[in-house]
Amino acid sequence: MAAASPSSLRVDIVSGFDPALVRVHGDLDIASAPSLRAALAPLLHRRVELDLTDVAFIDSSGINALAAHHRHCRDAGGRITVIEASKPVRRVLHITGVDEVLVHRRDPEGPGGGRREDPPNTP
Repeated sequence: MAAASPSSLRVDIVSGFDPALVRVHGDLDIASAPSLRAALAPLLHRRVELDLTDVAFIDSSGINALAAHHRHCRDAGGRITVIEASKPVRRVLHITGVDEVLVHRRDPEGPGGGRREDPPNTP
């Protein structure tokens, strides 16, 4: 399933697995945040892993969409975690503190090891 917005955001959902995998492509901003919310809405009761590797830019509207979905998921018995993110997105998640709630850090020695998911060092 895929959803798109005029801002060229693309959301690919692989829901046949548990947790569902959601890959987001494009900029996550004021124009595209409603599209992300709409794409995630049917997954409130599910465990969702979010891959933001192909998101080059995220603004406060994107952060708000992620935080709101996290709250709604929690209330509905679901869960959302960011398992991958581009460097600029990781930095924003870290600066805003959202990484403390949404980012899953894998053990470098375990499955998926070697992928950098920790927030970058900030000056």
